[in-house]
Amino acid sequence: MANILLRCVLSVISLCLLCKSLMAEEDASFWQGFRVGGYSSIDLRIPRTETTQLKWNELSMIVTWDQGTRLKFFSELELENPLSYNRHQGLHSKESYIHFERFYFDYNLNAKTNVRAGRFLTPIGRWNQLHAPPLVWTTSRPLATTELFPYALNGLMVFGNIPFESRSLEYQLYAEGVKSDRKERDETTYRDVNGGRLAINNLFNFTSENAGLNTIGLNVSSFQERFTGSPSYRLIGLDFLLEFDRWEITGEVYSRNTAQGKDAGSGGYLQSAYLLKDEWYLINRLENLHMPDRPNAERWMIGLTKRLKPNQLLKFEMVGGSGEYEDVPRGFATSFAVMF
Repeated sequence: MANILLRCVLSVISLCLLCKSLMAEEDASFWQGFRVGGYSSIDLRIPRTETTQLKWNELSMIVTWDQGTRLKFFSELELENPLSYNRHQGLHSKESYIHFERFYFDYNLNAKTNVRAGRFLTPIGRWNQLHAPPLVWTTSRPLATTELFPYALNGLMVFGNIPFESRSLEYQLYAEGVKSDRKERDETTYRDVNGGRLAINNLFNFTSENAGLNTIGLNVSSFQERFTGSPSYRLIGLDFLLEFDRWEITGEVYSRNTAQGKDAGSGGYLQSAYLLKDEWYLINRLENLHMPDRPNAERWMIGLTKRLKPNQLLKFEMVGGSGEYEDVPRGFATSFAVMF
């Protein structure tokens, strides 16, 4: 562990020295490249079978460094669950903890290739890479995006975008490097995470002014849970995003098997957002999750989301269906999310 820590420190020092050399090339102040921001959210949940709870979900601080050179830096440090309130425990911070969500360096090799090193979100699908509350329409997160694959890893990723005609091919290839032994609460930890995602952007070549993004992605990954005797998993999945007129339609579907070919879980979701008026959006989602050792879950969700400002969302939703999962309880929820 000490050797790993030493290597990490030396790597950061080396990259900082590289920053300084790039700074000299650009003849600009090193400190002018830093930017600080973050986001936070609070929600009220009234589940059908559990106690009503008001929770401050997170306080996230994002620090970036970018001087327009080949090297960039990104970090995200979160204080999770700072405060919670329910009638049994009152106001408390028993569930709070500090979490290093992301910490990585990007280096641009050329117009089509970049290298990322550090801790980053696993590039599987869309939701896992853009799950911050101010960036998603709903308070609840689809179960398939939390139960079937690791949400982050420490390692290397090669990524980029290759244009062809009016479209482009986006690629992300990743492999775990330094293994993390830290476990956050009930989080499932994984090891030997490897895989990739290929996506075609502007698939349908829309040309009208109100046509937005239209993307389809293919995901493949392999990994293993971090306990003795755990099986190796193989995951394959599809994701898509379609925007046109007042509509945004997204979806993801995954199938997971062991290396021996046994069923190890599957699930997916289909979600739509429709602009009503005055920045009010009607949200609908259908989802399911199958896990071999847990009850199957089916969910429907209908909600309204108001974009108060470009960086603020107010959400209301009703969730129903079958199966009990703490991450997506059935009942009513409302939340406010802000990015700063």
